[in-house]
Amino acid sequence: MPSYDLGDRVAIVTGGSSGIGRGIALRLAEAGATTVIADVRREPHRGGHFQTDVTTPTDELVSTEFGARSSYVETDTSDPDAVDRLVEHTVDEYGGIDVLVNNAGILIPGTSQEVARSEYERMIAVNLNGYFYTTSAAVPHLRDADHGRIVNVSSVNAYYGGGGAGYAASKAGIVNMTRDFAVEVADDGVTANTVLPGVIKTQLQDVGGEAAIERRREETPLPRLGEPRDVGEAVAFFASDAAAWITGAELVVDGGYVAGGH
Repeated sequence: MPSYDLGDRVAIVTGGSSGIGRGIALRLAEAGATTVIADVRREPHRGGHFQTDVTTPTDELVSTEFGARSSYVETDTSDPDAVDRLVEHTVDEYGGIDVLVNNAGILIPGTSQEVARSEYERMIAVNLNGYFYTTSAAVPHLRDADHGRIVNVSSVNAYYGGGGAGYAASKAGIVNMTRDFAVEVADDGVTANTVLPGVIKTQLQDVGGEAAIERRREETPLPRLGEPRDVGEAVAFFASDAAAWITGAELVVDGGYVAGGH
């Protein structure tokens, strides 16, 4: 396991209470980072197949498990005012922002005939607009940091359809939005990169049930499904000095799912 040293970094992780975001926050804390968990609820979601027994809030687990500083801020990232409060809290409490991890997202499955327009708009609002709002609010502080990093979590669905038009479109949009951020902030030494997870063992896999999980497992060339920590490792890399000259890039973390033709 790479031993990245993030002891002098302050990181915001949106959607950090559950699932992939929880795994990211724990990995950053293990590397020493101060973490601010931004989510609509503090209590972690429990899945029917994976993460069935999670109960301790992420910020509390960070403190007890790693002795790192952490706090929770109730945040709906589709609300610009809520995002501004999140950034203000982080700067007031910890003195700045070094790493912004945009991870908050929702999935409302269904075709164009099944998903209501309001549901489609909600997915775009959280999965894409929210990334813009948080980045817009955080960039002035990232520019002041010695190691400013933006890490956006998308999905392998950015490369093909699946999950519904709103989900696929938002995940593809994240990739190109990140490239634009990378160009925008490069002069200030800030990097912006995207992590694209494949099938990860979170509550999101409850969609479709056991048969769908088994099919996804069979379609993943490496002999297991991903863990939230696998995504956390990729984010920790992008947040570290090891990735100082990498920007506008995408890192697929999927056990070979895309390489296998999916």
